[in-house]
Amino acid sequence: MSRALKATLMLIGAVCVLLFAGGFPRLGAPDLYRGGAMLLLGVLAGALSFWGAWALGRGMRVRLVCGMVLTMLAIVGLVTLFTYGSRAIELAGQGGAMWAGAVGMGCTAMVGVLFTAVFGYLASRVMTPRLWLAGMHVCVLLVILGAYLDFCGEEEAVLSLPANGSATATSVRTRDGRELPLNFAITVNRFDIHYYESEHYSIRRSEGGGWVDPQPLELRDGFLCLGDTGKWPLSALRTAPGIDQPFLLVPGEPNRLIVKDPSTVREYAATCSLTQQYRGREETGQEVLRVNEPIERQGWVITLMSHRPMGNTQLVIMQARRSPGRIWVLAGLAGLMVTTACWCWGRKEEPTT
Repeated sequence: MSRALKATLMLIGAVCVLLFAGGFPRLGAPDLYRGGAMLLLGVLAGALSFWGAWALGRGMRVRLVCGMVLTMLAIVGLVTLFTYGSRAIELAGQGGAMWAGAVGMGCTAMVGVLFTAVFGYLASRVMTPRLWLAGMHVCVLLVILGAYLDFCGEEEAVLSLPANGSATATSVRTRDGRELPLNFAITVNRFDIHYYESEHYSIRRSEGGGWVDPQPLELRDGFLCLGDTGKWPLSALRTAPGIDQPFLLVPGEPNRLIVKDPSTVREYAATCSLTQQYRGREETGQEVLRVNEPIERQGWVITLMSHRPMGNTQLVIMQARRSPGRIWVLAGLAGLMVTTACWCWGRKEEPTT
């Protein structure tokens, strides 16, 4: 098989992965994916995937099952290596007492390397190109199965807590009024907004009782310049009660206002304490919840959604989601990428019959 054809097949496989991932309702899926037509199409696709794997593995079905189990164990090793290896590097960077945790995480990452090497080698000895192709069908079936499990049993709720540690949540309430236990306690201790370290200034003119038509200013040698038409010293900007940013009023007709523009938000971060029972005793740890970096505990995925002022603190709004089919979908997606690559680039010949 030519390299161009292999690359094309891998690209098609990647597109299929994205299409199936779009239907996975971890962060919410469009209504199109929840319609009856898509459900019927999913049943059809699942039946065809099962039939394709069964037909391709004819005479080697036991090897197919063993090979898929070995492949999934190798993927578990890769996930362990990535998860604990990155955590070990993070703890090592903090230094001090964190070195003990970094060593422990590093040892776990090495176990992941061992899993990947041993089970990956065994899978390569068991599987053939035809079985890798059958494995792709099995992985598609896993994705569809997980999506259906989520469709039937997914739970979702909104969780709001003040960012001063004054309230703790041990359960959530769904939209239909049901109260579901989290099986752990979560408290938001602090909420931080981090900005990019950059300074931008603009000048605006007075019109209709407001400041309009902002134009960016360039900082040159301690002066704020508007092309060749204006030049003002940066040190002349002052602050005043009720105005967050330094400013300078420029008299004229019309009046103009130079102001330091608010910095661009780099990230929102909520520092949370999580307490859960482990072997009969309470364990408390801290996690930082960021946008697109959820916290996962006891089958729940906590995602940072929004915030709003509440007195002298912030009210942090989160989404709690429990997806019973999530592990099946993730396993199917990871397996689909691995089996597609092995089918395209594997060199093992089919056994003669």
